Amino acid sequence: MLRTLLALAGLSVGALGLAIDGWEIFPSVMTASATNAVARSFPDAFIYFWTFFTHLTNLWLLLTYAAVLSGWRWLGWFRRPVIMASAAAFITLVMLYYHFMLAPTLNMQGALAVATWLLHYVAPILYLVWWALFAPHGVLRFRHIGLMLLPGIGYVAWVLLRGAVVQEYPYDILDAGKFGYGGVAIGVAVLLVAVSIFSVIIVWGDRVLAQRGKPA
Repeated sequence: MLRTLLALAGLSVGALGLAIDGWEIFPSVMTASATNAVARSFPDAFIYFWTFFTHLTNLWLLLTYAAVLSGWRWLGWFRRPVIMASAAAFITLVMLYYHFMLAPTLNMQGALAVATWLLHYVAPILYLVWWALFAPHGVLRFRHIGLMLLPGIGYVAWVLLRGAVVQEYPYDILDAGKFGYGGVAIGVAVLLVAVSIFSVIIVWGDRVLAQRGKPA
């Protein structure tokens, strides 16, 4: 029962955060203004919205909850322990990167501030608690860390390919136009080291939780 309630809470928080962010961001980027010289079309705004790793990782959490709650076969990939653990590692990165690197430079207000808190703090913490208490444990091995990193590597590749075409990047650390690909490579390497450390902790925690779950 608690497993379901916590999953529903996580699903609600993530969906609300994404909905608020979309409600605020779509009109602002689809309207020309002093800070946005060219109004985007809806397809362009839609793609732009999903270039942000915060949005993608929170969608990942929603799909994980939906997969567990529904049991739908087509969402079975999200029920795999390695994928659940990878989500835990990357949502930890999202939370900590925002808190230490982005939050000091931003002044979010109103609905955007609410969405920011939901997506960067509440949703990550809820998922980490849910993962620790209710995800299947005992399957992960340290050799799985490479697989756990693949979603993040795929994201970086997609952002850089898109950026090379449209000259737009969602984060400064990935802005090849500003820092060059060498500079981006250094920044990405630092983030990969960070998420690798998170992954090691998660795999270790998985083993501890599996041992505690065994009958005496």
